[in-house]
Amino acid sequence: MPLPAPKLAGELALEAALAERRSVREYTRDPLALAEVAQLLWAGQGANHSGARRTVPSAGALYPIERGSRLST
Repeated sequence: MPLPAPKLAGELALEAALAERRSVREYTRDPLALAEVAQLLWAGQGANHSGARRTVPSAGALYPIERGSRLST
């Protein structure tokens, strides 16, 4: 399923987001929009730099979620 492109510039500076961060234990039953899900997926494992790198570190760029990963199972 094609996903919307991620937003690469947020409306809130990283420092402000960290300062305002709070844990919440009251959740809504409202579903997330497809754009919100796509943004979360990109932030967690998204490809950037023309797909050569990802948003998260991986030793030696061995991303185990990729098909044909060089890691043995």
